[in-house]
Amino acid sequence: MMRLSITFLLLLTTFSLSAQDKLVPSQKNGTEKWIKNEQFQMKWYALKDTSKFEIGTVTNRILLDKEKVMVITEVGMKQMQGTWVDTTVAFRKDLKPLYHSSFNPQRDMVLRFGDTVTGFYNDKIKKLKTDINEVSKAGYFDGNLYPTLLRWLPLKEGYQQEISIFEYNSAGKRGVISASVKEVKKGTYQSQKSGLRKVWVLSVSDEISGMLSNYYIDELDRRLWKQELEAGTRKMLMQRVE
Repeated sequence: MMRLSITFLLLLTTFSLSAQDKLVPSQKNGTEKWIKNEQFQMKWYALKDTSKFEIGTVTNRILLDKEKVMVITEVGMKQMQGTWVDTTVAFRKDLKPLYHSSFNPQRDMVLRFGDTVTGFYNDKIKKLKTDINEVSKAGYFDGNLYPTLLRWLPLKEGYQQEISIFEYNSAGKRGVISASVKEVKKGTYQSQKSGLRKVWVLSVSDEISGMLSNYYIDELDRRLWKQELEAGTRKMLMQRVE
């Protein structure tokens, strides 16, 4: 009986430690060190064998004031009309989410974060608008912010981290889910104008898309140079425009 009790306590302790290890908004995360006003573009390519085909351009803007940080992402696809625009607003001190909007030719969405997540999801294809009222007391980041958040983490070799994020998809994942930094290692990136750069290479997955991604993040200034994406047999690449 004593052995069973000890085993149970060990399992309970392991579970508790694991739960505490999940990253949630906090001033203790030290992310504000790297946050700055910024604008840059990434070219988006589809890869096939040894060839790559441009499919779009992604423009990223980060805007700061004393209390808040705003991240705006605009995606222009070569084969589609209109621009896809996502806006995320969070508290600067801990990145606790305040607002997320997403507008594109297929659907519009607005989320307002508080004790409950409220807003709407308007599916333009199905012509169906859904009011959102999701209750979640767990701490989390906005799912649209986490790819940018990766650049602000205390990166080092061997770093691993599960990240708590909120996602709303009318036909898929909804509520608090996870993204995971599975591995961080040192690497290099040959830029056109800045020469050979030392980078952190992050292997990342999430429950939003199921994709595996490799992020190439500058050691010195945390610029994102490249992102490799893989989902099954599909492979894509995003590369910084210099």
